[in-house]
Parts: sequence; C-alpha cells; structure tokens
Amino acid sequence: MKRAFIYAAAIVVAVSIAAVFWVLRGLSDFDLSEHTQREITFAVDDAVLSGTLIMPKDIIAPPIAIIVHGDGAQDRFSNGGGLPLISTLTDAGIGVFSWDKAGVGTSTGNWLNQTMDDRADEALAALQAVSRLDGIEGNRVGFLGFSQAGWVLPRVANRIVPSFTVIVGGAVSWRDQGTYFNRIELTSQGVPADMIEQRLADRMRDNDIVFGVSADPSSSPEMEAERFGFVAGAYWEDSTQSIPNMNGPVLAIWGEDDLNVDTRNDSEIFREQLMPLSDIRQVVLVHNATHGLLRADLFNYQLPSQWPWYLQYIFLGMGQKAFAEHSLDQITDWILTVTEN
Repeated sequence: MKRAFIYAAAIVVAVSIAAVFWVLRGLSDFDLSEHTQREITFAVDDAVLSGTLIMPKDIIAPPIAIIVHGDGAQDRFSNGGGLPLISTLTDAGIGVFSWDKAGVGTSTGNWLNQTMDDRADEALAALQAVSRLDGIEGNRVGFLGFSQAGWVLPRVANRIVPSFTVIVGGAVSWRDQGTYFNRIELTSQGVPADMIEQRLADRMRDNDIVFGVSADPSSSPEMEAERFGFVAGAYWEDSTQSIPNMNGPVLAIWGEDDLNVDTRNDSEIFREQLMPLSDIRQVVLVHNATHGLLRADLFNYQLPSQWPWYLQYIFLGMGQKAFAEHSLDQITDWILTVTEN
C-alpha cells in the first residue's frame, strides 16, 4: 500500500513538473522583451492614442504591420491575448505597431463614439505616425486587421496605396453578420430550424427599425446608450463598394470554422471583387481555424468570455501553437514576399 502511494505521488509530481515546463514554454511566446519596444503617441481629432512599436531584433528597416483591432474595448495587446501573434510576426522579422483603442489603457477619447470612417482616419494617422520615424521605410508599412477591420481597411485602401493589407475574419455586411452570429447562437441552443428562421426574420425586421430608422436608444433598453449609438452608426455598414477599389497587395483570410462570420459567403464576395487574384491579391480559408485563426478543435467559441476556465491555461501553455497549423506562417510569408525591395 505504501509503495503504491509512493508511485502515485511520484506520478503526480512528474505530471505537475511536465505541466509547469509546458506552460513555461508557451509563456515564452508572450514575452517581447528581446525585441526593441518604443512608445508612440498620435492625435486624431480630440483623442491622443498611445501604442507600442515592437521591432524585431537585429533587423534593419523591417516591414511593419499596423494592427487594427476588432470590436470591444481592446488595449494594444488585447489583454495579452495578442502577444503570441505579435511574437510570431517579430520572430519572422516583421515589426508591429498596436495601440490602445480610444478610451482604453492610456489612450483618450471613446471608441464607442467612433464610426468606421473615424476608425479609418485613425488607422491612417497611425500609418503616418509610424512612417515618419527614423529607420522606417514608409513603403514597407501596411495593415493587419481583425474582424471589424473588414469595414475599416477597405476604406483605407481606397484612399491610399498601403504596402500591404491583411484582413483576418472580416465581415462584408454588418446586418448579415449579425444574422449569421445569431443563427449559430440559436442552433447551439437547440432551437428547431424552422423556429430559428422565423426568429431571425423577426429580429432583422425589428433591428432595421430600431437601429436603421428610429435609432432611439429607449427602444433597446437592454443595451447601454453608448453601445446602442455605436451599433446604430454601423448597422448599415457594407464593404461591397469598397473591396473592388482596394489598392495594393491584399490578403483576406478566414478560419473555415468561424462562428462569428459567414466565411464561405464573405470569402466568395472578396474573391469575386478582388479579381484578378494573384500572388499579391489572395483569398484564403484555413482548415480547423476559428474567427481569430485559433485551432477550432480547442478554441471555437463565439466570444472569449465563453471559454471554460481551463482553456485559458491551455492557451498560455500553447502560445503560438494555439493557432491553426500554418495559419500565421501564411500571413508572415505573404507579408515578407510582398514587401521585398
């Protein structure tokens, strides 16, 4: 009995040690200390926005990816969740600039008061702030945006010729994206298919009135007034008119298992409107990948807040390996290719 207890204890200790080493290995992907970091501020209207420029070690004038966040009150590193992506880019020799959204972290203003036009102005101001720094080659600075950036970056690429534009999990129509999100949500709740379609039709009719016609916050008391105003300002967003006129290299990439955006429909729209496709204009679907290109077999939830507690530790332990196989390589390789001098 005593010997069995010793064996069991030894196994527990061994497993615990292995788990600690596994997590520590993953944590290295959250550490940017070996790269040069520089605080950058820039002004847009009445807001002063603060961010960090991370430059890969021992590389002169690398390409720079300016991060454009998706929805929500995100700081420059997305509460730490964006660090494995940033470390992947810097490890590949690509610099990164990311800032706290307005009213988040050390940035002033309020992101909920912004329209997609405002966000495009902000992205352009970030590009100008980075491009004028010493040691930066302006013709190697581009954008890497997520989700809501699908309405921001096509606008930007209509106004200038970026060195590159990468859109991850971008939606085309706000209205349609909301319907798709709700359909997935209702399906996961076990609602019968015929009832789902009726509920979606009713909700779209109501939303068209609440957000698109009356825009009266009192008609949607469950939503905070500032959030209501943000949604009302974006409700009719549709990038169909902007995509065909995007300048410069474009990579539009989605996870095949995206629960937030209808990847098959939206990728087909991008595919048709970016024609002719080429090495520098690509539309890509990634197998076993989520809205943010994480591994769908582990992390496929509509919102990070829905993750079970233990997934946080798994994410920490996996670091860069939490992303779908080759998904980040496709992005880094493409950026390096289109920015070759």
